[in-house]
Amino acid sequence: MSSFYANITLQSADIEELAAYLKSNGDVAYVAAGSKGTAVVFHEDLSAQERLAARLSAHFGCPALLVMAYGRGVLLYHLYEKGEQTDAYVSCPHDDLELRDPAPAGNAQLLCAAFGMERSERRVESILRKEGKPEQPYEYAINRHGELAQALGLPAFAAGTGFGAIEMGELPAGPGFDPGKLRRTP
Repeated sequence: MSSFYANITLQSADIEELAAYLKSNGDVAYVAAGSKGTAVVFHEDLSAQERLAARLSAHFGCPALLVMAYGRGVLLYHLYEKGEQTDAYVSCPHDDLELRDPAPAGNAQLLCAAFGMERSERRVESILRKEGKPEQPYEYAINRHGELAQALGLPAFAAGTGFGAIEMGELPAGPGFDPGKLRRTP
């Protein structure tokens, strides 16, 4: 498990179409199928995550949740709908993060609505607001990411995994991950 990772979860995206699209654009990534038509993209270039998430959301006409972990405790996300960023979140500001404005707090209502999980709004709000104290579960970004994914009905196996880990042979772990459905582009 890396202390730095990023991935993009899309709702209603077929992995074969997604892999073909990434390949046609020269994007080097792994694509994994989740349940209920979800897919997770583990892209090689950490600096291109935001552009890629926006592009995928626009092209496939579905929500795209870009999640990044920085160090062991900082979780960031950007939500894209129809190619536009509609929400953002940073679990706790960090000196090394280059934020021009105050850290975005995230919006549980927008996030839940994007994935049709309005009934989970209170749970998502709690996950976003809980402080990451030492010796507590949210001290680790991976735990917050995993719980957020579960609350939104997204693949929990995305938590803790990025392109580099998969390249080194560390496959995602968790319910719903099928190594036989993992695709690499190009």
